[in-house]
Amino acid sequence: MSSLNYDCSKNAIIPIAYSSFLIESSHLPTFASMPKALLHIILLFFACAASAQELFPIAEPASNVPKGVLGIRFYDETYNEVDRIRNLFALRLMYGARSKLTFYATPTVSNHHNKELPPEFPVHNTPQIGVTHPYLFNGVDFYAKYRFFTHDAQNSHFRAAIYGEYSILHVAHDEAEPTLLDDNSGVGTGLIATWLHNHLAISFTGGYIHPFKYSGTVPDEIPGLPGVPATVTYADGYNYSLSFGYLLLPHTYTDYNQTNWNIYMEFVGKSYGQVQMQVGNVYYNLPQYAISTNGIKALQSGQYLEVYPGIQTILRSTLRIDFSVGIPITSRSYVHYYPVYNLGIQRYFFHHNKK
Repeated sequence: MSSLNYDCSKNAIIPIAYSSFLIESSHLPTFASMPKALLHIILLFFACAASAQELFPIAEPASNVPKGVLGIRFYDETYNEVDRIRNLFALRLMYGARSKLTFYATPTVSNHHNKELPPEFPVHNTPQIGVTHPYLFNGVDFYAKYRFFTHDAQNSHFRAAIYGEYSILHVAHDEAEPTLLDDNSGVGTGLIATWLHNHLAISFTGGYIHPFKYSGTVPDEIPGLPGVPATVTYADGYNYSLSFGYLLLPHTYTDYNQTNWNIYMEFVGKSYGQVQMQVGNVYYNLPQYAISTNGIKALQSGQYLEVYPGIQTILRSTLRIDFSVGIPITSRSYVHYYPVYNLGIQRYFFHHNKK
């Protein structure tokens, strides 16, 4: 077995998590309209019965990066918003500080936002659909995971971990749904439980998100007129996922350099509250007034569930490449269009002690 991916007495290596806009539900892709290749992946997954890895393309497993190992992951999320291609690029740095403790730092760049809120937000231009946004450096998301429970058995294991997240971002988020990776500054925490038996891995994540307020200026539609100081208060959110992974190849291991092929099915959801907004600025002796966000879909409370079928290959036990496609099951997210395409490339670096 590969000491990196398959030894239950060791730790597993990990991926990135990662998420903008409005379309009517009649335009959303459904299972009936999915490409045949995608349906074949789903049917193949549920037809399989037995053994996989927990290197999920979307969700985090409870296992850690092994102590002293450095990982780098490039991640791209792409979708088509009317006639605009939206991209999120992330570069995650991962380090196994202890056998049970892992740290991540993830800077991101995307064309999802501007540095200011849309003109006359929230009454007009919410959400902005098909508008040209520049590629901006969003900021950095920091993540720590501590594995507090481990149970190992022959050809199987169970892990449980807690995580904490803190993000510092510099963009103006104009939807209610909070996302710490690239939309909101804030903090988050949660619990992860992962079970692996032979070729099959199953993992559940439940988490809490507390986004910070955004204070900035709402530009006027008429050039030359001054903007209005505003404060946007985002409600707390809850994220949850249930992920399944299955090892297709190889059937047996003979050396570390064998190529692995895994397939995945991940169910990802979130619930959150309504945005509140005030205009005016108390620091300049200006009164603050509440602005109603009622009736603006992208600013209302909501919940949704998506599914992400995916495929992955691991080369020489150190290079991982995965691809997944997200579509809605119930309701929808207002921070992206569908389908959502995700590509991840991850490499691990090991420190070899000199004798």
